[in-house]
Amino acid sequence: MSISLEYAQEHANDPAVLCCRAEEGTTLTHHNLEDPAIFPDLVDGGLLSLDGALTIGQVLNGSTLTKTADSLTPVTADIVDKFDEVGAADAADEAEETPASEEAPAVQAAQAVSGAAVQVSGGVLKLSIKEGKDIYIELPL
Repeated sequence: MSISLEYAQEHANDPAVLCCRAEEGTTLTHHNLEDPAIFPDLVDGGLLSLDGALTIGQVLNGSTLTKTADSLTPVTADIVDKFDEVGAADAADEAEETPASEEAPAVQAAQAVSGAAVQVSGGVLKLSIKEGKDIYIELPL
């Protein structure tokens, strides 16, 4: 499923993978890219390899496909005419500037709830709330 422009900008340093089949000559936009949140499961299952994949930030600056590619194909340098070499570095700098403490309150808030258990494993946050009805929530990180 394609992603929104805002989401693409938030995940500029994540690997770029096509969400749908795209023909040669297609200029890549956020509409052509898959949600990076699903990648860990696909990689773990052997359905996706991200080796050599460019980042979302690198390909959203007018990259055009040089060959037709199927869905869930990582966007690599050999299938696009150009890519922004600084896009990844800029996104990495922004990620380093974001303090880790911004993520902590969400986990701490969940632990403060009576009968709630929080577990983080394999890039997925699992929240279990056992008040009345058992409620299980899993969020990709």
